[in-house]
Amino acid sequence: MSRIHKFVEDLAKARKTPKEIKTMVDTAFEVNSIYQSQIYRISALVKAGKDSSDKRSTNGRRKVRTDDFFEAVRVYVEADRRVTMEELAIKFETSINTIFHVLHDDLGLSIKSARWIPKMLTEDHKMKRVRCTQAFLKLNFELGFVFLDKIVTMDETSVPFFAPESKRGSSQWLPKGSNPPLKFKCQESRKKQMVLSFFDNCGVIFQDYLPMRTSVTAAVFKDVTNMFLKKFKEKRPEMAKRDWYFHFDNAPCHTANSTKEFLAKRRSRSSIIHPTLLTLPPQTSSTSPL
Repeated sequence: MSRIHKFVEDLAKARKTPKEIKTMVDTAFEVNSIYQSQIYRISALVKAGKDSSDKRSTNGRRKVRTDDFFEAVRVYVEADRRVTMEELAIKFETSINTIFHVLHDDLGLSIKSARWIPKMLTEDHKMKRVRCTQAFLKLNFELGFVFLDKIVTMDETSVPFFAPESKRGSSQWLPKGSNPPLKFKCQESRKKQMVLSFFDNCGVIFQDYLPMRTSVTAAVFKDVTNMFLKKFKEKRPEMAKRDWYFHFDNAPCHTANSTKEFLAKRRSRSSIIHPTLLTLPPQTSSTSPL
């Protein structure tokens, strides 16, 4: 409590009027050291018998960041990991800045976005991948790095028709003051075309573009593979005469029974690497080794 506030309080208890108190305060202290409104407020509190002490020396703000508050926020966040700081501020009737410091500084939390993964693997899937990888490493250990030269891998992908040129890609070196080059605006299209590509560590061996609105089925895969085998003998004649390994992923068109029978008939001069055909050594994961 300040000296002036205590002085005013004592005068009010002595039944002095606010005007008299103001005159005496200005005489004892500096002029206008306290507002008349403050004197009226103190006098009214003293007359009503209420606490008129000066609370400005202590922090009048409610202390929010307590252990109980930390625990309440922690429980609420654990119940809903996607809750926002705005929602927490409304829930606990405090500021977003306070919630930020509680989450980051007191609870040691940080916001993290979900990471995209190709598939949610089960323990059985993981064990299959381990066995396939071990078989692949065994072959690589027995044959050396030459083993990688014997692998032909394939994959399907969709090529969009809408591939606009970027602003940086269209830039040209021109004389100063000349007009910039022009390019026409492209209308966005959702059209896509499936492409099947066969390649090894030396480059692309064969590519086939399917007709529009054609998906890759087991029948399509077999037809394209037949075309690839003919082109393979032309572009890799020495490799075709020796043992080589055909690698692809476990898409439904690759794991169909008709596809397995088709590949089994042609295994006389080639070995098949496939993550799901575990009875057909060697085996590997569905990722390309090249």
